[in-house]
Amino acid sequence: MPILLLFFFLLCFFPAVGLAQIDPQLVELAKKEGELVFYSSSNTEEVRDLIEGFKRKYPFIKASFYRTGDEALLSRVRTEAQAGRFLWDVVDLTTYPGYWLAKEGYFAKYLPPERAFLRKGHADEQGLWNPIHSNVHALIYNTKLVLKGSIPKTHEDLLDPRWTGKICMDTKAYEWFANLLYVMGEERGKAFMKRLGEQKIMFRTGRTLNTQLVAAGETALGVALYLHRAKDMKEKGAPIDWVLLEPAVANLHPVSLSAKAPHPNAGKLFIRYLLSPEIQEYFARGGQLPSRNDVAPGIKDLLRGVEPYPSQAKLAERLNEYVELYRKFLQVS
Repeated sequence: MPILLLFFFLLCFFPAVGLAQIDPQLVELAKKEGELVFYSSSNTEEVRDLIEGFKRKYPFIKASFYRTGDEALLSRVRTEAQAGRFLWDVVDLTTYPGYWLAKEGYFAKYLPPERAFLRKGHADEQGLWNPIHSNVHALIYNTKLVLKGSIPKTHEDLLDPRWTGKICMDTKAYEWFANLLYVMGEERGKAFMKRLGEQKIMFRTGRTLNTQLVAAGETALGVALYLHRAKDMKEKGAPIDWVLLEPAVANLHPVSLSAKAPHPNAGKLFIRYLLSPEIQEYFARGGQLPSRNDVAPGIKDLLRGVEPYPSQAKLAERLNEYVELYRKFLQVS
């Protein structure tokens, strides 16, 4: 969402929500600190929009960000800590990297009032992270290649011989894979994945690229791709649509306060800003699943009546095993 559009959006919502509910004492403490440093693995444009919106609300806080991918950010946080450098206040990572940093003691416990509105199963019990949104996995199909009567409705439908050689997937959909095995059960899940791997899947790196391949008619189906990418392309005229196959795994995007934050109150204020109704609406407008369950009623139309399944962070403990199984069963070369 362009910055100017976000600015208009915030202005429209400001009178009814947000600042009126924020503790004035927290605002004063954050004002005295005067600075915020945000580390994130989210989309660069999205991070920039969020920071600019925060600066407009709190112009007395100098807010900056550093953005890179999950693995690089995980490494940076660890490396800086080993060198005794604690520069960031709030970090935004996906489920598994967030799980490891929480386990290793990098996060401070913070339970903002907004947690009362979060979707069930999306927040951790310890209060070490607060999810701001989720990326929902969906089956994306080309509407010119897939007839309405043949659209898969379950994961098992993907095993139909008609889809052999007509499916594409990301080379690293490990979190989706792990959660499906967890929900299906090891025996049933492995049997399903082995049969899915026999469908001669075309693997390409990146969910956006895979969604583009479906839109271009290179393949009929895209498995375990992101709903918000499909929504964006469909709105731009691409001949694609989607189905959420249950369990529709939602990869979490939690934010956490640093255990050694140089500006802890500014960090808390920023987390509350990210969980505010207007910013949750911002995520929903982009097709992402807002963490709050009391905003964005229109998101139900995108979900097609399916409640996404929150990724289980504890599965990170077996990630190396899941990576090996993913490549083995799905025949990723």
